[in-house]
Amino acid sequence: MPFLRDSLGKFFSETEQAVLPTRNEIEDNYKWDLSPIFENDESWESDFKWVEDNISNYKKFEGQLSKDTHTLLRCFQFDDAMGIKLERLYLYSSLSYDSDMRVQKYQAMHDRIKNLFSKVFSAASFIKPELLSISNDKLIQMIESNNELNIYRHHVDDILRTKAHTLNKEQEEILALSSEINQIPYNTFSIFTNAELKFPLIKDEKGNDYEISHARYYAAMYSKNRDFRERVFKNYYGKYIDYANTFSVLFNGNLKANIFNSKTRKYNSVREAALDNNNIPISVYDNLLKSANKNLTPLHRWASLKKKLLG
Repeated sequence: MPFLRDSLGKFFSETEQAVLPTRNEIEDNYKWDLSPIFENDESWESDFKWVEDNISNYKKFEGQLSKDTHTLLRCFQFDDAMGIKLERLYLYSSLSYDSDMRVQKYQAMHDRIKNLFSKVFSAASFIKPELLSISNDKLIQMIESNNELNIYRHHVDDILRTKAHTLNKEQEEILALSSEINQIPYNTFSIFTNAELKFPLIKDEKGNDYEISHARYYAAMYSKNRDFRERVFKNYYGKYIDYANTFSVLFNGNLKANIFNSKTRKYNSVREAALDNNNIPISVYDNLLKSANKNLTPLHRWASLKKKLLG
């Protein structure tokens, strides 16, 4: 990957120093420009308030979806408008948060948008069960009788496909409200590994002090100096070994959240639940593993040859 190697090499040759620079010390041309999403934080707040103020409008459609095609179309369009706003709000807050997870302002912004997602999902949780309470024939007929509704045909087909795993309104609302809780293991891992985990200083190729980071680790793996690569590798992953018990607990928490969701939705396994989200049969997944394992011989021969030639 010469482009990645050259890009990383250029960046670190221009910014490299013993201790990692803060975001304020990095030139703007190396930072994300989020203005195409929102011009500034104030614009983000304006759209956030719009979504917050309009959540109650879902109530207008509850119990009315089978009434006529006009009502169904308005519900879909309103849900689309909310979804588009939410996705832009999430993208901006997520990228702002990822830029420097130590900044409390963007930690709070990221938490607020996840909480808003939960509120919207909870308010909209009636839609899927209510659509499924309509007979399949009538629902398809409603979609096909209105040209504007036709663009939602795939969405409706997907809802019908997952009918066996859709719960009633009250249960769907509970699952929507629990979404934030299920994200705790991942969010904890993310803030720990990206903001609080400190990597050691080592000696670089020239014998200078070099503080490891996630980005510097990947750049170092392209170094032609084997001893330097080894020092970076062992010191980078050594920090994760130091917290192995903590990561095990977080990993188990993530597994249990997935098990909870799959069992609640009556799937046979977590794997089935994960694949079904994108309408992928388990047989496709199994066949992929089977085909890969059957054709590993050339890769093993290449690794053996590389080992022999490099000593």
